[in-house]
Amino acid sequence: MPLTTRRKCGGQGSRLMAVTLREVAQAAGVSTAAVSKVLHGRGGSVRVSEERAVQIRKIAENLEYRPNAVARNLRSSRTHTVGLIFENFWNISGGPLYYLHLLDGIASPLFRSHYRLTILPEIAQDDILASLGDGQLEGVIWCKLPRDPETIDQIGRCPIPIVAMSTPPTAEPSSAVFVSCDNEGGAELAVEHLWSLGHRKILFLRESEESSTPDCVARMDGLARALSRRGSRLDPEDVATWSWGLSEFGSWWDSTPPHTAVLCWSESAAGRLLSQARAHGVDVPGRLSVVGFDSTQYCETTTPTLTAVKQPIFDMARHASETLLSMIRGNRPKYQATTFPCTLDVRGSTAPPSAREEEKS
Repeated sequence: MPLTTRRKCGGQGSRLMAVTLREVAQAAGVSTAAVSKVLHGRGGSVRVSEERAVQIRKIAENLEYRPNAVARNLRSSRTHTVGLIFENFWNISGGPLYYLHLLDGIASPLFRSHYRLTILPEIAQDDILASLGDGQLEGVIWCKLPRDPETIDQIGRCPIPIVAMSTPPTAEPSSAVFVSCDNEGGAELAVEHLWSLGHRKILFLRESEESSTPDCVARMDGLARALSRRGSRLDPEDVATWSWGLSEFGSWWDSTPPHTAVLCWSESAAGRLLSQARAHGVDVPGRLSVVGFDSTQYCETTTPTLTAVKQPIFDMARHASETLLSMIRGNRPKYQATTFPCTLDVRGSTAPPSAREEEKS
């Protein structure tokens, strides 16, 4: 049997052309079905002697034949690729470590199972089926999944499994599986801490880009319920929706607001608030206490260090990834929703309100 080397396409500096299954069959003097049987285990009715199989493998090795992964995936409907949907996924290296913990937790189980991860910064919300049902992905982890009825209806018809992370479960039945932290419990911990220090007027701070995300909404609702349990309430003027840079801080502070503390929806927003306060000569925590949400190691690097509600981001992300892999393998999880408890890390950004600030409240 002739042994052939790989072909080159073109002239000088040209690349090697991939050897096809048909060319291996021609070199071996057998059918493509026989080669497919030996090299890929397909074709149950094809009979190939062990001697001929050894010859076919040797020829394929000398020809440097490599299976076409794309074609194989199309035939098997397996791509070993999982999507991560996360809108506003940017400024990853800007200081806060939420994204790094998230990616680490998601990637660890996937990579051990030889799956790839594709990050989708956005999808067509009006046609989710077209975005996710084209066969490129075996499953999706969707961070901050919208909870509107239209989206829930579309994902119910999606052909691949979906795990919604950082999204409290919906009241309506859903085909998605939900993984989130106890946002309301976290807000209660923050209010309990501030209340014990003497704060009675607390501002909830969010950015306009994130104001409708499920976890931001849940934390604001949690603050409102925590205040209600203490005979207080969250009024419209107690919610600030500012730009990402929080440039509105100066005018807000100059208006002499009654608030002596701020609960920021994330550690990133809280870190930027600390910077704005410092730039405007506002002492934290002397004149204003600040609490964030996430509590990664970043909170130890701010000035002052940041008191923050801690959500177990890595554990949540790892659980979301392991759950999705199980769903891809055909196993439906026992529970549709998993909620991780929060804790509170008290650091240097909170203190009792000063006498002047208490007078305002």
